[in-house]
Amino acid sequence: MSTGVIPLIDRGSEVRGTDADIRNVWMWQLLFAAVVAIIVAVGYVLDPAVLRIAPLVIGVGGVFATTIAALVIPWRRLPEGSAVWLPYLDILWVGLLTFSTELRLSHLWVFPVTWLASQFPLSRLVAALAVVAVITLIEVLANEPSPASALRVIIAVLALAFVGIAIHATARQGRAFRTLLTRQSQRIRHSLDTVSTERRRISDMLDAIHIGLARVSSSGELLSTNAAYRSLYAIDESDPTQPAHSVEYDGLRGNALRAGERTFDRAMRGEEFEDERVWLYDSDGRWHALSITTRHQTPRPGEEDSTMIIAEDITELIAADKRRQALAAQVSHELRNPLTAILGHTDRLLESDRIDDRERKRLLIIEESTERMIQLVSTILSARPDATTRADRDPRAVSDLRAVVEASVESFAVTANDHRVRLTLEPGEPLMIWGDAFRLRQLADNLVGNALKYTRPGGSVDVSVRRDGSMVELVVADTGIGIAESDLPRIFEPYFRSETAVESGIPGTGLGLGIVRTIVEAHGGTIHIDSALGVGTTVTTRIPAEAT
Repeated sequence: MSTGVIPLIDRGSEVRGTDADIRNVWMWQLLFAAVVAIIVAVGYVLDPAVLRIAPLVIGVGGVFATTIAALVIPWRRLPEGSAVWLPYLDILWVGLLTFSTELRLSHLWVFPVTWLASQFPLSRLVAALAVVAVITLIEVLANEPSPASALRVIIAVLALAFVGIAIHATARQGRAFRTLLTRQSQRIRHSLDTVSTERRRISDMLDAIHIGLARVSSSGELLSTNAAYRSLYAIDESDPTQPAHSVEYDGLRGNALRAGERTFDRAMRGEEFEDERVWLYDSDGRWHALSITTRHQTPRPGEEDSTMIIAEDITELIAADKRRQALAAQVSHELRNPLTAILGHTDRLLESDRIDDRERKRLLIIEESTERMIQLVSTILSARPDATTRADRDPRAVSDLRAVVEASVESFAVTANDHRVRLTLEPGEPLMIWGDAFRLRQLADNLVGNALKYTRPGGSVDVSVRRDGSMVELVVADTGIGIAESDLPRIFEPYFRSETAVESGIPGTGLGLGIVRTIVEAHGGTIHIDSALGVGTTVTTRIPAEAT
């Protein structure tokens, strides 16, 4: 156990701890000197002869001299624990106060004993009790040696020992509690710092996203916002209670929303809505198209209800859509002209009597392909980005998938013959399916076209259409170059081409299979690809025959 002074407060720094120790020394010594001064003053009033007792006068002088020394000694320059000799000196002065007088001033030993018990190790207390015992014994032997006097010494020492040990144990327990509280306080402070740091990180992360976020209480208090929301609505970060400077409108250059119709007021009432369009006119004179969504927040105990506002600025998306529509109109117009010319000349040739049946069949394929191309241009370039391809879920949109696939295979017959690839379609009965014939033809053309493109001369492409329970299965199997197993997980990604396709030198965009999967999924079906390098590829699509 340390032999130094144990400070009563936690050391925040060396100077602060030393100041606490010095104040402790002053407090104990001044308190003891004050009690001695009061006793001497009262004793003098009662009996002026008291001050003629030499040991008592020396003891009082010693107490005051010790007190002055305690006040003037530069304790900071002395080793820690140097003040321990002060209570020992006080014990000696009390011994002199009790010598040759009938006053029971031995009770004053309680002060230095308490001081030692509460502020110093137990060994210092034991030494002090020994000093008290020796002084008391000397006094008894000098004055009145008797069994009663000896018993009085024992009782005094035991009483002081009991008081000292009790105070020492209590002080030790108090220090233990103080240490525990200090550690717990440090842990709590660390936890609070960690929470504060995490909150700052979350706040920084939310401020980094471009979507506006705000939480509104049911009483109308703006509980929290991120930078995007504050920027959109021109909210003063230093005083978020002030009204937003941006104004919401029901449309571009339309009517300003009234109080109660604004998204903030609706969120305050707890309304939940999804992707509602609001136009915002900000303080800089710019228009913003916002897609607003609200979500109710489950309150914690003691919290009031709140609603989260999610505001996404879709101004650029709308502008991009307008640019796309303008481009679509321009491209559609530019593509339709040559396609219309091809279609017109094909019709003129079909009207001629100088062509045989074989040439007429080829011209019909050209005519059909041109018409599909015109329809594809009109549909794809003019359609909205979010337009559905599932035949508007109309159960009356029924097509014969076998007829669609037969037409596709027939259109690729010339290409297969030129590439010396055997292209076959497994015969069978008509297979009626709920679906968009135009999109299904696009599906078949992509699969058959891909199979022919990557099959070497002398190879084969086998196409089959069959019914499997409630599903209709279209399978296109080729003996082409195949796809590496490592490339299969990415085969549907836009613009991705397998390593074997790139190395073959065959041109392509990497969009075909992605389009196929989109069409299949739009019809509620699935697609699966099996492939091996140098062996070939089998693409299996399964589409529900009935509307779901």
